[in-house]
Amino acid sequence: MADDRLIQINPFRAGWHTISMRARNGLKRENKGTYMANGRRDRAWTRAKFHMGLIIAALASVLLFPALFVTAYAAENALSEADKQCLACHSTEGLEKKLANGDTLSLHVRGEVFANSVHKAIGCAGCHADVDLKTHPGSVKNTAKNAREHSIARVAICRQCHEDAFKQHEQSVHAARVKEGNLIAPVCTGCHGSHSVTPKTAYETCVGCHAAALAAHQKWLPNASVHHEVVSCAACHAPAALRMVDLRLYDRVAKVWLSEKEGQPEFEKLARSADADGKGLDPMELRNLVRQINRNGNGNGAPPWKTLRGRIELRTNVEAHRLSGKDAAIRGCDNCHRSGAEPFQNVTVSITGSDGRPIRYDAQKEVLTSALSIESLPEFYAIGGTRSKLLDVLLLLAVLGGAGGTIGHWTLRKLSGRYLKKSESAHAKPGDQGRPSPGNHPDNGAR
Repeated sequence: MADDRLIQINPFRAGWHTISMRARNGLKRENKGTYMANGRRDRAWTRAKFHMGLIIAALASVLLFPALFVTAYAAENALSEADKQCLACHSTEGLEKKLANGDTLSLHVRGEVFANSVHKAIGCAGCHADVDLKTHPGSVKNTAKNAREHSIARVAICRQCHEDAFKQHEQSVHAARVKEGNLIAPVCTGCHGSHSVTPKTAYETCVGCHAAALAAHQKWLPNASVHHEVVSCAACHAPAALRMVDLRLYDRVAKVWLSEKEGQPEFEKLARSADADGKGLDPMELRNLVRQINRNGNGNGAPPWKTLRGRIELRTNVEAHRLSGKDAAIRGCDNCHRSGAEPFQNVTVSITGSDGRPIRYDAQKEVLTSALSIESLPEFYAIGGTRSKLLDVLLLLAVLGGAGGTIGHWTLRKLSGRYLKKSESAHAKPGDQGRPSPGNHPDNGAR
């Protein structure tokens, strides 16, 4: 005769699971007359946990596989049919070509990387218009003798769309080194890549070659690491360019720059709503904007964890291509650390867009020096450049108040001491003038 016993298992504390197990009343006896009920229960428990592990693993596979498939499909689906036709061959690992001098030119392109690049919009044909798919690959004649010559020749392709940047680059130290025959001087693809062009900060681009820049600056620049964090490389190394202060939204808890979610642009709408007169955000409007962003993100009553961090950038990124040699770079502290310095005359507030590019909104320069900005700009201060006159006055009053209190206390003590002496002299009896006071009695010390 058998009965059903239910054993409950909670391996991950995510809810009780009931497994029906068959147990028999007629249990086998051992030699000494003991039952093996406990042993059977232990083995049943072990088998149950093993089965639950298999079930959870199967569920995880079922749930995760579609997610991976959807991600891969989304990246592939972002490309045009013509681009997919190109990648049918060029996505092959190890696809390459030998040049005249024996250099190897890689022809491999990762489809998912290109799908996330800024050039996805123009597709393969945007840069490779000389390719005819009907006769390719035989229709393409690469006359470059080596890989370096090929890279320099491809600059002409970039120039077709980026003529303004090309003109700036022609006046740069990089272009001068290329003309001199320097084999490591960067051309367009040296800084921006080719099929993987994505928005990058100047610092991320520059340190690819200038990894020792921080150590070199630490030899003469005070707080070099802070300057590298809050000052764009081009802000000093493109001395002819115009600069500005960009106040970027920052998450102090996650320690990352805030970015817009794809398909949900909110920042510009909130900024326009806060800017009542359309003349750029003033100190009060900027404070209200930061408060609104925090209310939207972490609920009413929660401490503000989204703030603004300032960074000195160029007003137009095109000018970043006109880099000078280090001898011509800006070194004077007073270029920033003085009242009315040029970088602080233009201010923007920004967030990183879903594509990696900054979305900027104009702000009035007074936001950098107003006492109202203490709440919205707690982490940006440049000595001399962002001084608040109101805070200067308050500091002066505090210093004067502290010094005045000390001087007043000392003066009162002196005056009161003189007054007491005069009072004691006026009330002293004629016969007491030659007597010692009780505290000065000659026998007091011996007692």
